[in-house]
Amino acid sequence: MVLSDALPGVRIEGKPQCHIVAAAKEHGDVVASVGCALSRVRTGMPATDATCAIPASRLAEVVDALERTAATDTIVAKYAAEDARRFA
Repeated sequence: MVLSDALPGVRIEGKPQCHIVAAAKEHGDVVASVGCALSRVRTGMPATDATCAIPASRLAEVVDALERTAATDTIVAKYAAEDARRFA
């Protein structure tokens, strides 16, 4: 959710998972993958995790966007939690 909010238009792919590396390298795209059964079994990656390929040239931009978005989400979540107590 944070990745998608921070980088509108980010590509989120399915299988095969490994193609996200080529997409990031060849096109300069930030690409995430929900994974595939093969890579999950081979790497021991749990179903709760996803992978993301970020071109090195965009790393600072992506980290900055993620930090700003996460900070905003934290503020909104705090407000929502306080507001929810009114209805408890």
